[in-house]
Amino acid sequence: MLQKIHSVAIVDLAITDQAVPSRSRFETFRRSPLVVNLLSVGIATIAGRALGLITLGYPARTLGPDNYGMAGYAASVVAYAGILQSSGLPLWGTRAVARDATTARETLYCVTAIRVILGLLAYAALATFAALFVRDPLQRNLILISGATILTTAFSADWALCGLGMVQIPAWIGVLGTGLNVCALLLFVRSASAVLVYCALAPTIGLVTGAIIYVNLRLFRGITARVVSFNGVLEVARAAAPLGFLSALVVVLHYSNNLIIYSRLGAHELGIFLASYKMVELATLVPGLLGSVFFPKLMKTVASDIEAARRGARMFAQVHIIAAFCVAAILAAEAATIVHLIYGAKYDGAIPLLRIMAVAVVFNYAICGYTNCLISFGRDRVMIMVVCASALVSVGGGLILVPVYGLWGAALVITCIDLAGWLVSLRTYRTVIGSLNLDIWIRPMLGGLLAVCSSLFLQSAGASIWIRVPIMIFAYTLVVLTGSKGLLKR
Repeated sequence: MLQKIHSVAIVDLAITDQAVPSRSRFETFRRSPLVVNLLSVGIATIAGRALGLITLGYPARTLGPDNYGMAGYAASVVAYAGILQSSGLPLWGTRAVARDATTARETLYCVTAIRVILGLLAYAALATFAALFVRDPLQRNLILISGATILTTAFSADWALCGLGMVQIPAWIGVLGTGLNVCALLLFVRSASAVLVYCALAPTIGLVTGAIIYVNLRLFRGITARVVSFNGVLEVARAAAPLGFLSALVVVLHYSNNLIIYSRLGAHELGIFLASYKMVELATLVPGLLGSVFFPKLMKTVASDIEAARRGARMFAQVHIIAAFCVAAILAAEAATIVHLIYGAKYDGAIPLLRIMAVAVVFNYAICGYTNCLISFGRDRVMIMVVCASALVSVGGGLILVPVYGLWGAALVITCIDLAGWLVSLRTYRTVIGSLNLDIWIRPMLGGLLAVCSSLFLQSAGASIWIRVPIMIFAYTLVVLTGSKGLLKR
C-alpha cells in the first residue's frame, strides 16, 4: 500500500514538473503584447462593425437608392481628389515609428505638414471640379460637404499610435467614432431630404476623433510634433513617395466602378451596387484586425530577425485563408437574408451581386495575407506592380463589362481585381518570404462547400438564420480543424 501511494506521488510529481513549463509558456503567450493587442483590437473591431451595420443599413433605407447613390458618387469623387493627399504617408509613418520610436515627434510633424498642404490642394481641385463639371446643385453640394473629410483626415495621427504598438487605442477611438455616427444618424437623418446632413457627419466626427488621438499621444507617450527643417520634410516626402503612389492606385481600383456605374447607369443603380459592395467591405473584418495588430510587430521583427519575420508572414497568410472561405460561404449562402435584414426589399437587386462578390472575398483575404506583409519587408515597389495590375483590371474591366452586362459586369470586375493582384504577387512572395503553402487551401475550400450545403438544406427545412449560421460555422470549423494540427503546433 505504501509502495503504491509512493509510486502515485512520484507520478503526480512528474506530471506537475511537466505541467509547470507548459503553464508558464501559456501564461507568457497569454500575457504577450501581441495577444493582448489582438484581443483588445478584436473586441473593438467586432463592436465597431456591429455598430457599423446600423450606419450601413439605416442611411440606405432612409435615403433610398437614388440619394444613397448620389452620396456614394460624392464619396468616390472625394476619394479621387484625396489621391493628391498621398494616403501612403501614414503607412510610411507607421513603419518609421515602429522601427525607431525616438523619431516619432519629427515623423509626426513631417507627415502631418505634408498631408495638410496636399489636403488643401486636393480640396481646391475638388471644388474646381464641382464648379465646372457638376450640373446638379444637390450633387455639387454633396461633393463639397463630403470633401471636408480630406481636410480632417490630414490631421489624423492614429498611424503614430499604431507604430508605437498602441493599436488598441485607435481601435477603441474608432468604436467611439462609429457610436457618435450612429447617434447622429438616428437624430439628424430621418428622411431622404437629410442627405446633406448625412454627408456632413463623416468630416465632423473625424475632427472629434482626431483630436482625441492627439490627446492620447500627449498623455501616454508625451509626444507632440517637433518642427523639422524644410529639407527634412522633403526627404520624408521622397521616402514615402512609392507608398503614396501605391495608395493612389488603391483608390483608383477601389472607386473606379462606382464612377463608371454612375456615369453609365445612374444614381439608382449605383445605390444597388453599393448595397452589395458595402457588405463585401464589411466582410474584411479579419484582414483589418490582423493587419493593425500584426504589421507593427512584423516591421520590428524584420529589422532584427528576418527568419522569424518570414515564419510570421507565412502564418499570417494561413490564418487569412482559413478565415476567407468561412466568410465567403456565409455571404454566398445567406445573401438574400442579409440584404433583406439590413437594407429591405428595395435593394433586392443586390442579392445576386452579393453572391458573385462572395468569391471576391476569398481573393481579398488572400492578397491581404500573402502580399500586404511585403511592405513590412520594404518591398514597396513590388506592391506597386500588384496594385497596377489590380487597377488595370478595375478600370479596364469596368469600362468593358459595365456597359454590356450592367451591374453583373461590375460584380465580375470586383471578383477579378484581387485575383489579378494576388497572381502577380506570388513570385515575389516566394522570393522574399518562402513557400506559398497552397495545400492549406484544400480543407478551407471543402469546409466552405459544406457550410453552403448546410445552409441551403436548412433553408429548405425552414430554419431561421440564427440557427443556420452557427451550424454553418460549426461545420466549417469541424472540417478545417481536423486537418490543421500542423498549423496549431506552429
